Amino acid sequence: MADGSFHVKPAHRRVVSLGIIRGLFVLGMQITDVLSMVFGAYLAHIVRFGDEVPDRPELTAVGLSVIITLLVFPALNATGLPALENPWRGLKRASRAFLAVFLVLAIIAFGLQIVEDFSRIWVGVWIAAAYFSLVCTRIWWSGFLKHGIETGVLRERVALIHGAGTRHVDEVSRQLGRNGFEIQSVVPIDPSPAPIQAVGSDGNSAPRRHESLDAFVQDFGTETIDRAILMPDATDGRSLRQVAGPLRMISLDVDVIPSGYDPALVGRVPRLAGGIPVVNLMTRPLSDVDVLVKRTEDLVLGTLFLLLAAPLMAVVAVLVKLDSPGPVLFSQSRAGFNNLPFRIYKFRSMYVHDDPQVRQATRDDQRITRVGRILRKTSLDELPQLLNVVMGSMSLVGPRPHALAHDREYGELISTYIARHRMKPGLTGWAQVNGWRGETESLEKMEKRIEHDLYYVDHWSLYLDLKIILLTLRVLTHRNAY
Repeated sequence: MADGSFHVKPAHRRVVSLGIIRGLFVLGMQITDVLSMVFGAYLAHIVRFGDEVPDRPELTAVGLSVIITLLVFPALNATGLPALENPWRGLKRASRAFLAVFLVLAIIAFGLQIVEDFSRIWVGVWIAAAYFSLVCTRIWWSGFLKHGIETGVLRERVALIHGAGTRHVDEVSRQLGRNGFEIQSVVPIDPSPAPIQAVGSDGNSAPRRHESLDAFVQDFGTETIDRAILMPDATDGRSLRQVAGPLRMISLDVDVIPSGYDPALVGRVPRLAGGIPVVNLMTRPLSDVDVLVKRTEDLVLGTLFLLLAAPLMAVVAVLVKLDSPGPVLFSQSRAGFNNLPFRIYKFRSMYVHDDPQVRQATRDDQRITRVGRILRKTSLDELPQLLNVVMGSMSLVGPRPHALAHDREYGELISTYIARHRMKPGLTGWAQVNGWRGETESLEKMEKRIEHDLYYVDHWSLYLDLKIILLTLRVLTHRNAY
């Protein structure tokens, strides 16, 4: 595959993350490797012994071969997508690993002096049949990988970020495109009057171009990027951490093609991406497994809480309708994960008004209805957001979503404000259970809320989520809620 190009289809948002898809792909390949060993032994037994029941030495040898295969193949880089990117190179790796498995088995047999317990015909047929099966399955997996890349399921979508004086950007773009990557965006670190003309993965289509790295970060919610590859300018006097600073505001894995020594790269192990040496610089706050765990938590607990709250929500809906004219639910656009907009739902707690200015609720706010005042004091107006949680636009725990006008205002005043969008917004959060909820009439209060939000983003764990959920029950009627 390293020598050919792929015809790729237009990008679309994935329902399942690329990491999970690739993990399942690798798991499937490991299963077929093990089955090849078992199939070879079974066929060898039929050839040598017919319908006889396998004896204990045979079963022990097969069991050991399975364990050794699961250990040796990954250790010799014979498992995973890199082992299939070039079919012939992948077969050489698999052959070396296969040989190593039987070499270990031979050493064990000679060491325990049990060589005579095995039929030479059985061993010979086992090795031949298992290797034939391994080769056939590896060729099939290589074809499946190529198909997955062509259809976009296994294709990694990349943003290529470069400095003003960075050389070979076009060559790097073509090299990545030839190896199953799709260049979705080309981003200059600083605004450039003459953007580099990098090509798309098919050699023809032009990737999306951004004015600067800051503009890319602001628009990231509209992207379908899996990874960023940073190509810094060797003549740029700034450190790598300074250059890549804006990328810390979004949830994205970032690799760098080094242009020289930088303290940020010390101790980091390089790897190949499309045949190009890269070093990982940043990772997302949640791994693919973490995302799966958190989504499972939201679905299980969110559905449970929604069912338990349904009778109460029905009563609240009737009270809201009887208290003042207008809809029962209030819906508003908010910025969610990676700045992607979504509709948030609440029980309406204010009179219907035409005030175009978005203002935070204050104590004794005349816009709040009689029922609304009770709802806001007890946080019952937030219950419809359980629907957001179950639908996936929100999480049970995370930074609380703010009005878009407030996002724009505080995004200009607080440099790290946008970093809170690296995690899905939550029904409750670390800031709220620590008292930083309600009106933020001063910049200092908002800074403290953001500080707690970012602590949560950087220290997420299932235990922390469950702790926040329990602590939320204690602060439902906090004095700042009005």
